[in-house]
Amino acid sequence: MDLMTQINTFFYLSLFAFGTLFGSFSSVIIYRLKSGEKGIMTGRSHCGSCNTILKALDLVPVFSWLFRKWKCAYCEKKVSAIYPFLELSAWTLFTLIWYFLIDFSLILTWDVLEITKLVFWCFIAILSIIYIFYDILFLEIHEGVMATGVWITLAALIAQTLIQDFTIIPHLSLSAQIYSNEILYWSIGLTFWIIALLYVIMLKWFDEIIDLALLVLAIIWFGVFKVFLGVNVTEIVILNGLIWALAIFIFFFIQIFISKWAWLWGWDLRIAIMIWLALGSLLTFPGMMMTYMIGSVLSLSYLGYEKLHNKNKGLDTQIPFGPFLALGFFVTIFFQEDFLKLMEIYF
Repeated sequence: MDLMTQINTFFYLSLFAFGTLFGSFSSVIIYRLKSGEKGIMTGRSHCGSCNTILKALDLVPVFSWLFRKWKCAYCEKKVSAIYPFLELSAWTLFTLIWYFLIDFSLILTWDVLEITKLVFWCFIAILSIIYIFYDILFLEIHEGVMATGVWITLAALIAQTLIQDFTIIPHLSLSAQIYSNEILYWSIGLTFWIIALLYVIMLKWFDEIIDLALLVLAIIWFGVFKVFLGVNVTEIVILNGLIWALAIFIFFFIQIFISKWAWLWGWDLRIAIMIWLALGSLLTFPGMMMTYMIGSVLSLSYLGYEKLHNKNKGLDTQIPFGPFLALGFFVTIFFQEDFLKLMEIYF
């Protein structure tokens, strides 16, 4: 085995360790956010049944669950399989990010941009794991998780807008020098104003008619900005993301308006903002296509399973949409080059 292979193997083993550890940490955050337990970041881990403080050997991701035969070592209550599944999901996502998005040779040279990119995508991965499993377990998503995701994505877009060749989100590698700094600063300001308007709508402070009026106002602001400053929004990174985040938000909100919040929920709008800020104009269509394809397949499979195994009971049709959004997003990001080639050929 040559040196490069050994180094690569070491990094993949490290990804397993860090991925499962962060997955384990995510499970703690999920349950403490839901229960309101204090010490989300610093509190000691304990058994959910007997409240016994867990020791180091009880906290080894995946292996402790297997070694203890999926039972608590102290009260012997069954420990849910959701824990190792969540930990392995985090590891899988970390590994895929490493394989598809990161240049290993640049990491070896301590390239600051590549390391920043790795940190950004791993952070988005952990937030995604949290909201996916939070949605699966409780059919809702904590506001703090999604607000963090939106702010982190906005920070990456601002840096990529202002700094030439600072490419954290690969397909949005547009030149920051096409327009003056003044226009770029105005673009960032417009983005914050529109995001603030969207949050007013998501918090449901007003009637839905007023919410529609706010969406119209956001569109007008965008149009006025484009016309009076003479900008092409696809050439400014942060506006490239904003216009499609706004478009998908409107698409989802129309479904909510028609169904009176029965088809989608407010947290789906929050996920849409974070995801389509990152996807931008080039990957919006593939992102929507993959989300609904994955959602259709998994939803029909789940409903078919429920119908076969619960023949005498009512069919539970409440299915979380957050996981479909996340899966569609990452499939699109990982295979973005293939999607872009298809777009060039057929569109």
